[in-house]
Amino acid sequence: MRLRFAWVAAALAALGCADILGIDDGIAREGGAGDAALDVAADAPPDAPKGPCNLAAPFGAPVAIAALNTSGVEQHPRLSPDELTVTFQRQDPVMGFDLFQATRPDKASSFAVPAAIAELDTTDNEADLTISPDGLRAYFASDRAGGLGSWDIWQASRSAITDPFGAIAPVANVSSTQSDNTTYYVPGALYFTSTRGSGGADIYRAAEQTGGFAAPLLVVDLSSPAADAYPVVSTDERLVYFASNRGDAGTFQIYVSTRATASATWSTPSLVTELASFGNALPGWRAADACRLYLSSDQGGDYDMYVATKPP
Repeated sequence: MRLRFAWVAAALAALGCADILGIDDGIAREGGAGDAALDVAADAPPDAPKGPCNLAAPFGAPVAIAALNTSGVEQHPRLSPDELTVTFQRQDPVMGFDLFQATRPDKASSFAVPAAIAELDTTDNEADLTISPDGLRAYFASDRAGGLGSWDIWQASRSAITDPFGAIAPVANVSSTQSDNTTYYVPGALYFTSTRGSGGADIYRAAEQTGGFAAPLLVVDLSSPAADAYPVVSTDERLVYFASNRGDAGTFQIYVSTRATASATWSTPSLVTELASFGNALPGWRAADACRLYLSSDQGGDYDMYVATKPP
């Protein structure tokens, strides 16, 4: 399976891009202070002290995560809160997309050889894995049998992070008869992309409630006539990165939006200009200190995974 979404195929046909897929997480709870500092930094002088990095500065050039990339397609890196475990999706030419995991002893080291997450694998496609911060719940997209549409959102759970995931089932109230994918979980909500509206791709939010999730609502502030997808949301829900082809270039580029509180209106999305010329770029995960953005891009041909870092 080369292209997951009809809207991706239409949007990129003129560009000749062969592969675009979905996204996800494992992100640490930052609390209000982390993103409040980020909001302040946006208006601060570039040389103002910001802690672990200069949050007012642009991201540096993305660096390939060489230990994980191959000559094929790798997408949507999602990291554990300590950044020592990464999950992502890899495309097999015959079997389609499957989910992989790799670990490293510390953030300065390279990741070890990735291994497939066998308990989530089928002969169908699996992608967009997002894991709760405690590591016990997983949400992902798949076109396997048993869902409502071509792609649906599934869940799995486990008792300890050393156990394999089990109890795999569709996420009730969330999927539709259209394509639902690029899941991203934060405590209190599940964000994802769906074509259930006008047929184009839009970002939705399903509020977490006892025993599951409420019916999803369109995130109107982030919507446009173009395709909007791949949400990466801070754990206090006050900052979001996402991919959109709303710009003049026609490629998927990374946009950012912020808001004052988790219930406020999102700001008008703005292009992350320093990443704008990096092919079709899809955000994957943001570090808790806001200094690193993991992403995937077809800048080198097939999709590979990268990390962009803000300077000290």
